[in-house]
Amino acid sequence: MFEPIRTQGRIEYAVHCDGPAGCGSVHRHIFPGIRTGPCGASYTVPGAESDEAADDSS
Repeated sequence: MFEPIRTQGRIEYAVHCDGPAGCGSVHRHIFPGIRTGPCGASYTVPGAESDEAADDSS
């Protein structure tokens, strides 16, 4: 699960780290893509572009 956070001047992504190696915390990233959290877990942070593309398919 992720949630975009709009800050002054940029968008950050809050990701709930709940995968197989996840720690259960929420980590913030400034770029989408495959990322490694501070706990060492790897996950994909989806970007705003992929959400817009999904909306256009209707």
